[in-house]
Amino acid sequence: MAININESLSAEHVCIAADTGGGKTAAVKLLGVCGDCVAIFDLYGNYRFDGRKGKVNKFNGLGGREVFTFHDRKSFSKAFISAWRSGKKFVLAYNPVSQKPLNQKEMLEFRRQELDFFGGLMWAALDGKRKLYIAIEELAKLVSTTGKDSSIIGEIATGGRAFGGVLVTVFQRKQEVPKTIWNMSPNKIIGALDTKADIKAMNEATDAPIECLNHVSKLNAKYKAQFLHYIIKSAGFGNVSAKRVSLKAPFKVDNLALDEFLLLK
Repeated sequence: MAININESLSAEHVCIAADTGGGKTAAVKLLGVCGDCVAIFDLYGNYRFDGRKGKVNKFNGLGGREVFTFHDRKSFSKAFISAWRSGKKFVLAYNPVSQKPLNQKEMLEFRRQELDFFGGLMWAALDGKRKLYIAIEELAKLVSTTGKDSSIIGEIATGGRAFGGVLVTVFQRKQEVPKTIWNMSPNKIIGALDTKADIKAMNEATDAPIECLNHVSKLNAKYKAQFLHYIIKSAGFGNVSAKRVSLKAPFKVDNLALDEFLLLK
């Protein structure tokens, strides 16, 4: 289990929420939410890296960083333990693939079991000396509760901070993930939301103004191939700002106050 508790470490967990096409994975890749040592539970292979000439850019891998992907527990464990012990920077992804055909119910159970394995390995690695960024894609599809999370991922959310763990969770709706995950993550990144109900729920959960949340969706629809826009809720009351990210090289990120953001047309 995690060792060398250090209560002086600050909480840095991040929740990233947006509807399909709203920029969730792009936020992980382009906004610098992950540091030197990264392990990703990559449900759909979104972080595959193509090292061929002309293919390397910030959308490739993790913000242009090389990602090594593994599909079974043995190979991922071996690679992760070796990378972690080396003390060097790394990005590893676990994209579990079943060795036999599964129906929908069986696939859900398989994925939940693989997430438990992944989370257990991450918890065991935390040593209080280095930060380990633990990213989980599509968390809402894998959880069994929206209340208190008693799983190993919930343990990382509540206790991982003091051992150097930084949890980065990606999902569509705040209402679909455990309160433990949401409440223990001081940093929120909000992309395009498609319904008034989702926008209202996010407004109530973050104090981000409804007009700003609406504006994200409008701008992302208008500039679909050019820019992505986000509302950023940082630790502390009232710390809300915005970002605009270019989808063309050099993928410039503009940091904006909310009044500046609302002036974007």
